[in-house]
Amino acid sequence: MGVLSSLLYEGMTLLSHQFNWGEGYAERPILAYLLVYFSLFALYASAAWLVSGRKLDDRRTFIVLVAFGLLFRALLFPAHQIQEDDIYRYLWDGKVFAHSVNPYAYAPAEVQQYQEFKIAEPERFQATYDAKEQQELERLHRLKWENRQALTILDRVNHPDVPTIYPPLAQFVFASVAKIKADSIGAMRLAFLIFDLITLGFIVLLLKTMGKNRNLCLIYFWSPLVIKETFNSTHLDIIGIALLTSSIYFLVGRRHVLASAFLGLSVLGKLYPVILMPLYLQQAVHASPAATRGQIARRLLTLVLVFTAVVILGYLPFASTGLKTFEGLKTFSIYWQSNDSLFTLLEYFFGGILGVGAEGQTFLSQSLPTVAAKVTVLCVLVVSLAWFLLRPRAGGDTTEGIRPLFVMMALVFVLSPVQNPWYLCWLVPFLCVFPERAWILLTGLVGLYYLDFYFDYQDIAALSAWTSWLEYTPFYLLLAWDIGRKWRTRRLAERDAPSAPPA
Repeated sequence: MGVLSSLLYEGMTLLSHQFNWGEGYAERPILAYLLVYFSLFALYASAAWLVSGRKLDDRRTFIVLVAFGLLFRALLFPAHQIQEDDIYRYLWDGKVFAHSVNPYAYAPAEVQQYQEFKIAEPERFQATYDAKEQQELERLHRLKWENRQALTILDRVNHPDVPTIYPPLAQFVFASVAKIKADSIGAMRLAFLIFDLITLGFIVLLLKTMGKNRNLCLIYFWSPLVIKETFNSTHLDIIGIALLTSSIYFLVGRRHVLASAFLGLSVLGKLYPVILMPLYLQQAVHASPAATRGQIARRLLTLVLVFTAVVILGYLPFASTGLKTFEGLKTFSIYWQSNDSLFTLLEYFFGGILGVGAEGQTFLSQSLPTVAAKVTVLCVLVVSLAWFLLRPRAGGDTTEGIRPLFVMMALVFVLSPVQNPWYLCWLVPFLCVFPERAWILLTGLVGLYYLDFYFDYQDIAALSAWTSWLEYTPFYLLLAWDIGRKWRTRRLAERDAPSAPPA
């Protein structure tokens, strides 16, 4: 399986050279790429079944799976990005920060238009920017023209009118790469490989701590989704994923201060895991059932302070832009909607109730069905979190102790108005502990996201509406089946369990 997968990854690399930025959209071999991707997924799913189903836990298997996982990444190293261009924003942000300019201060379009604005409208230019800002824009303007590669990078930044949305820790990583080798996709991939290997290391440690088969790490390290989106598309999510995985390892080991600190670092990589902090506090409370209320209160206060201090210290170097630091994030949260499933159904449902179309009767720059859907999503997340916090704790099983973390991150994904494939990578480390077949299936099905581009390029956009149905329907059906089967098994076990003798 490793050898066959290696051949397919080499084929993916060869195909990638037909994905040139800004060129030949209609000729891009998207269908051929999907054939390769789903062939890889079939081999991956089979390997995951062998490891989890037959309990292959020997050292030789571990060495083989790690060696092939590294080989897969090496084969993709020279590949062009397939249908993704976020990397150009990372490279630009890193160069800006490496040259002592706050990356949240200026949208790339401001740098692009700097010279024209300065010459054509000097009075408005002077009124718009103070002396320090003019100096910084001049510095960035020179960086733009530093060489041909620098000019290309800035020209390819997507959504140039929007300031960066990426959190502080990501900016430090970008800047570190820029100082080593600016404008280099390869350098960024190598940096992300470090976080990729950190994730693998902590998954192995976590499985060992929980008494599970360490070879289940194959579910992460051989995942075509993780390899494609992290190493080919070069998405930054691996930074936060690595730190979240290490945080969960410390949480299971009852090192709660370290767990909270690393959770804060993960939030500084990407904001999703912030929803897990209440569950971390719950774990700290249950870790010492004999503690007094005062001891519990002091422990909780310490953990909250550690988490908060890490996040504040991360944002402190960017404080000069004030609330503008979050301008890009605000734009993303209001306007972005892509590849969603349940959120679209909620919009349709509320559109029918309110009698309002998706484009009409805007409120806070959004349609009323969209606002209602987002409020509903927030309520579902809050109620789910409250249920986990208030329900009776079942024994001391560490596996069940971290299941709420998995469920909450899964809910964040399936309810989000933006369900890009690389967002699903956050769940893959959890699948090494909970090898749920529906979620493993989704890591394959989510590749159909790229089918939407094919329909657009071939002028058959009417078929795009079916992409999400193809992508998510099999997943939700299998998920419902598995949940129902587990519920029936539990009910039968409870019915057949011997009753307690009378007092």
